Amino acid sequence: MARELYNWDQSMAYSIIAIHNLKNKNIEIDEQSFLKEANSLQTMYGKEGVIGLAHRYLKKLSI
Repeated sequence: MARELYNWDQSMAYSIIAIHNLKNKNIEIDEQSFLKEANSLQTMYGKEGVIGLAHRYLKKLSI
């Protein structure tokens, strides 16, 4: 797969989703588990919609 360029908001969104997924899987969040989870997200979520998904996860946290 070719490398894509991401803006800051998209990068942060992927990070938020990775952390959310790890917490839901009850996996200890360390560098290794974070990188593994974050790397898998590129093929799971397109960069166009990832910001909206991250905002939905953050909104759930504030309730």
